[in-house]
Amino acid sequence: MKFAIGMRNLKTALAVLICLIISQLLHLEYPFYAVIATIIAMENSVTNSYTVGKNRMMGTIVGAFCGLIFALIDPHNAILAALGIIMVIYICNLLGWNKSVSIASIVFLAIMLNLRPGESPLLYGTHRVMDTLIGIGVAVLVNYLVYPPNHERGLEQKRMVLRRNMTRLAHELLREGGGVHISSLRDDMTAMEEAYKTYTSEFRLNLSKQLFIDHIEQEIDIYHNTYSHMRMLRLLTDEPETELAPGVIQRLRSLVAAPITVHPEYLPLIYQYHVHCIIQEMQILGLMIPAHIAPPKKLQPIRTEIAISNELVE
Repeated sequence: MKFAIGMRNLKTALAVLICLIISQLLHLEYPFYAVIATIIAMENSVTNSYTVGKNRMMGTIVGAFCGLIFALIDPHNAILAALGIIMVIYICNLLGWNKSVSIASIVFLAIMLNLRPGESPLLYGTHRVMDTLIGIGVAVLVNYLVYPPNHERGLEQKRMVLRRNMTRLAHELLREGGGVHISSLRDDMTAMEEAYKTYTSEFRLNLSKQLFIDHIEQEIDIYHNTYSHMRMLRLLTDEPETELAPGVIQRLRSLVAAPITVHPEYLPLIYQYHVHCIIQEMQILGLMIPAHIAPPKKLQPIRTEIAISNELVE
C-alpha cells in the first residue's frame, strides 16, 4: 500500500494557515467557522470548490436570517429552535437550495444556542456570514492559484485505461468466438465519462480546447457503440452475464405483445454483422485489429424479451 501526501492535502493545510492568519489580522472572534468553511470547500477541482462554497454560503445566509428572527424573540428556547428548523428547511426547499439545508440548519442552531446574554444576534449572524465568506474565498483561490488540478491528464489516463481494456477484451471475444465477460468495460466507460464531466466543467477551460472536447465526445459515443456490439456477441454465444429475478422477467415479457424468435439460419449473419461493426469501430478509434477471428462457439436463439432484459441489466 502506497502512503503519500497528496496535493489536495497540502493545499487544504495551506488554506487553513491562510485563514488563521487572516483571522488574526482581522481579530475574528471565531476563526473556527472560517477554517471549517475552507476545509469543506477544498474540493478536487476549482469548479467543485466554487459549487460547494456557493451552497455553503447560501445556507449560511438563510440560517443567519432565520436565526436573527428567532433569536430576537427568545434565544435558547427549545420550541422556537424546533420551529426555526422547520422554517429553515422550508425556505431552502422553496428556493431550490436543497444542498444548503444542512449548513443552514447548523448556522441557525449556532445562533440560537451559542448566543451569549446581551450579545446582538444581528452582529453574531453577520460575523458567521463573514467567516464563511472568508473561508470559501481562501479555498477557491488556493485551489485555483496553487498547483491547480490537471484534469486533462486525469481524463487522458482514464481514456488510456479504457482503450487498453477494450482492445484486450475485443481481441479475446473475437478470438474465442464468445464466452468472454466484458462487464468491466462499463466501469471504465463510467470512469472516463466522470473525468470528462469534471474536465469540461473547469473554469480554466477555454475555446482552444473545443476541438479536443468534440473529439472526446465522439470517442465516448464510439465506445458505447462498440460495447453494445460486444454485448450482442455475448448474447448470441453465451448465457447473459446477469440473471434477472423471475418477477422482473415476467414484467418485461408483459411489455412484449408477441415475442419473436430469430430463425437459426439468420444467427450467423447477425453474428458476422456485429463482428464487422466492432472491427469498424476499432479502426475509427485507432485500436489494434485482431489478427484472427474465430467462428462463434454456439449461437443462442434470440427472443425479444431476452434482448430487452439484457438491455436493462447492462
